Amino acid sequence: MILFGLFLSFLFLEVLIRLSLNFFPNEYLPTYGIYQKSFPVIGHKNIPNSSGIWNREGFSKVKINSKGWNDYERTYKKNDNTIRVAIVGDSFIEALQVDKSVAIGSIMESWLIDNCSVISDDHTFEVLSFGASGWGTSQMYLTIMNEIILYEPDYVVLAFFPGNDLKNNIYDLELNPYKPYFELKNEELVLIRLPEIDNDIKKQIYRFFRDNLMIVQFIREPLVKLFASNESMIQNTYSDEKSISDYDKKTELIYGATWGNNLDSIFVINAWELFESILLKTSKDLNNHNSQLLTLIVSRGEIVDYEKDYVLDGPDYSLRENNKRSNIFYPEDRLENFGKDNNIPIISISRYMSNYNWSKKIGVTKFHGFGDNLGAGHWNENGHKFAGEIVGQKICEIYN
Repeated sequence: MILFGLFLSFLFLEVLIRLSLNFFPNEYLPTYGIYQKSFPVIGHKNIPNSSGIWNREGFSKVKINSKGWNDYERTYKKNDNTIRVAIVGDSFIEALQVDKSVAIGSIMESWLIDNCSVISDDHTFEVLSFGASGWGTSQMYLTIMNEIILYEPDYVVLAFFPGNDLKNNIYDLELNPYKPYFELKNEELVLIRLPEIDNDIKKQIYRFFRDNLMIVQFIREPLVKLFASNESMIQNTYSDEKSISDYDKKTELIYGATWGNNLDSIFVINAWELFESILLKTSKDLNNHNSQLLTLIVSRGEIVDYEKDYVLDGPDYSLRENNKRSNIFYPEDRLENFGKDNNIPIISISRYMSNYNWSKKIGVTKFHGFGDNLGAGHWNENGHKFAGEIVGQKICEIYN
């Protein structure tokens, strides 16, 4: 009798939660329903056909398509009169923080259709988005060659975020077994780890209840906020103080490497060479499929969302005194030279955003962040619009 009473109480609470969600203002809706799982070859991405609310940063009502992407439903076969562009990247391209209608892929498509007059009237553009939080370049490459290529893209834009994509490629720093990893061995890319597929029966039972019960999802969300870090993974992998210290030093080396520091470190040299080797292989393999690679270097809010004097001389940049930020455009400088040498167009969106803000006499446009956290984090609608229009222009120029 007690168990039956508990069951009725549970059922009543579940129904009450589902009904109440229809009356909550958007700003009070909790995050729920957006989860990832690991797939063979490419590793983790969103669960196909899932839907829910994203409210951790920004806000959107999310509907994941049948292939596991935060994009509209797509077909593999493209129309003969369609020029198809794919954009692939991490959470900046996944764009859970804004509605997909104002995310970079949609903005690119709209700009190209409305403004790229070099195509004939009976042709059009289509832009497909493939993004997943936590991805590195290894996953992007494998996704391009195993999934995106099936959509017959004419152009593929790979989005590189200097903030963490170098780290995301290195297992010893990521410690995430549900992702694939490459290494350079004798100047050849070697796939050293395939993603684990977690089929543990306990987790399958948990996922069933999580995916079908709002109560479980509501309990889960605050726990994720509390424990969503890899500290426990670090502690389990590196059990002694020296190993943890070495891990911290390597993490700091990679962070500094994106600001033009630590460039004589073998670890940093290998990290950059690994990334560039993946980029070059992506370009060559796409060329074999009659598709062209472009690389978008994603912006960092601490550079582009503030006045020039503040960025170069302000209090945050006292870090220069500790040699923390030798060159705020180091990734752009390096990859622009790499692109010229290897015929890969590089789009340095930070240069455009900073020029736009630094040429203003009064005020700046915040391209990153939401609410009280403007100037940091992911692109807001301003960032997606600005980046999408610039990338659209570059594709139109190349097509011409």
